[in-house]
Amino acid sequence: MCGIAGIFEFDALALPPDAGLGLRMADSLVHRGPDDGGLLVAPGLLLAHRRLAVIDLSLHAHQPMCDRRGWCWLVFNGEIYNFRECRRKLESLGRRFRSDSDTEVLLEGYLEWGMDVLPELNGMFAFALWDCRDDTLWLARDPMGIKPLFYSERGAFRFGSEIKAILADDRIPAHPDWESLDRFLTFGYPPAPSTGFDGIRQVMPGEWIRVARTGKVTRRRWEDLPYPSGPPGGAFRDSVDRLDAALASAVERQMVSDVPLGALLSGGLDSSAIVRAMARRGGGGAVETFTIGFEDPRFDESTFAAEVARTFGTRHHARRVDPDVASILTTIVSHAEEPLADHSAIPFHLLSESVRKQVTVALSGDGADELLGGYMTYRASQLAPYYRAIPGPIRRSILGPLARRLPLSRGKYGASMLLRRFVDAAERPFPFDHCGWRRMVSSDLRRRLLTPERLAALPPEPLAPYADALAGAPDWLDPLARQLHLDLTFHLPNDMLVKVDRMSMAHALEVRVPWLDREVVRACLAMPSGHKRRGNKGKMVLAAMLHDDLPPAILRRRKAGFVMPLEQWLRCEWQPLLRSALTAEFAHQTGAFQWTCLESMIDEHALGRGDHAYALFTLLVMGIWWRVWITGETRRSVRRPDAAPTQVHRVVRSQGGYLEPSHPRDEGDPS
Repeated sequence: MCGIAGIFEFDALALPPDAGLGLRMADSLVHRGPDDGGLLVAPGLLLAHRRLAVIDLSLHAHQPMCDRRGWCWLVFNGEIYNFRECRRKLESLGRRFRSDSDTEVLLEGYLEWGMDVLPELNGMFAFALWDCRDDTLWLARDPMGIKPLFYSERGAFRFGSEIKAILADDRIPAHPDWESLDRFLTFGYPPAPSTGFDGIRQVMPGEWIRVARTGKVTRRRWEDLPYPSGPPGGAFRDSVDRLDAALASAVERQMVSDVPLGALLSGGLDSSAIVRAMARRGGGGAVETFTIGFEDPRFDESTFAAEVARTFGTRHHARRVDPDVASILTTIVSHAEEPLADHSAIPFHLLSESVRKQVTVALSGDGADELLGGYMTYRASQLAPYYRAIPGPIRRSILGPLARRLPLSRGKYGASMLLRRFVDAAERPFPFDHCGWRRMVSSDLRRRLLTPERLAALPPEPLAPYADALAGAPDWLDPLARQLHLDLTFHLPNDMLVKVDRMSMAHALEVRVPWLDREVVRACLAMPSGHKRRGNKGKMVLAAMLHDDLPPAILRRRKAGFVMPLEQWLRCEWQPLLRSALTAEFAHQTGAFQWTCLESMIDEHALGRGDHAYALFTLLVMGIWWRVWITGETRRSVRRPDAAPTQVHRVVRSQGGYLEPSHPRDEGDPS
């Protein structure tokens, strides 16, 4: 796992850019790759790389990497799990290799097949490749969006694994994109390709981008979700067996590592299935497992993780979270870069910090809920049509107000909170009802919270990207499959995978997600919805797969996740932080928020007269993000003093390629 960055000038006659700028870009990513660094300086081009050494720890895997003739230079972030199979195929075609790295497999694969190499790859990745034969820059990202890649086209093409690498160039200002931020207030994240920053965008999952020196930028989606050609069928037991085999193979592929490896264990079915497969594979002693819990017993589920760990004989490690975590919110916002109102980023950040002290790579259970129907929101969508069948006047004048007046709940999933969300969302047709279950700032609150001037400058409804996500779905999908498609293509890459990547890589921890392995995704999409969810039971096929291996208490437990006592902390321990971040000055600086509404929300929540926890946390993140990234008042360096230096490579034209003057030439290469 690594960090990449670079600049590609829109000028065929451009001189080599300032190496100092390239070093600043590399330094901004040093937390992602403390083990090694490289910078290519060529005419009109910088390619920067920071390396976290996981596969082939030798210097032969150093990046930027070029072929023997210097025709192509590559910076790569991620892992290709089937690189050995790809390498054998390429060797049969005459390709020769100097390292044991997956990076070189990608490089030689491009030289052999061009961008048609992408469908050959099973992994998580983002990369940039300069092909000096036609002087073009290529960027690409894995189909599920596991690894990030950002870019700006302002004056030149700049890119980076994180936005801070682009902002390392002083010519790129950090200005807010208010249409994107309006969507952040709704979803809790800015949907890709937007980022919250004006002029900075993301490469989409499964997309490649070609950049020419003329400034022409071409985009193409190279892979969509691997649906079957029509509605799937088959027996339930067959679905169980196919899933079991696919997940076991994926875990085996993803356990390949030249550094210590473990697993993140919540005690739920998703991560338990990963640990089960790891324990069955064996070969290296007990599996290292890691979990996190809370001091508040209503929210603590670490006992379930401990029980699963005992079941599979793992070497288990646990850490607890207390309300003092508010002090690290600025650090979390700095690493997230895009505004992200997923409060589970806090425990995940702390968990990653603990895990990195023991291992460099960890497998996680992310992705199973979106593939197998694990969220409660799917049940809500099943019930919504029955609610909408009630006459509108009764819904709006009686049931809606009644739900909003119920006593506030203090538990993890209080009935009053769930009912209020259900009533608000169920008023909308699909797919907007499905989005509404997770909505942070309701449409009514949005109208009261934003200034009339800001509202007038924005689209009337920020939900349009949600409907757009259905555009690539097959027509034959049933209602549950359509909801899963939305979560796989919208919620997962914009929220869950952002959290996993930024919080883990903040500590140079590589997190792998076997549930999003290409073959596991294919197996899940090829099973009927009735094998995944029926009524109130989700992930039925997974529960059946684990039935003989897990204790009944684990099999029966309710879907949980890293849920924090947010409502209580914002009412009590976090009140000082809330009031210092959300001020009249902040409202005035943004020109977007009405201070009277903001202040009344804080007061109502503090006095227990209303539960604004999710909206207030979203606004709190916005306030901190504004200070960190827009005004720069509290921007923090992520420099690691123990990191290896970045080596500068200055290249010159040499018989059709670009090589360092001292680079040995191999004229026998089949390129």
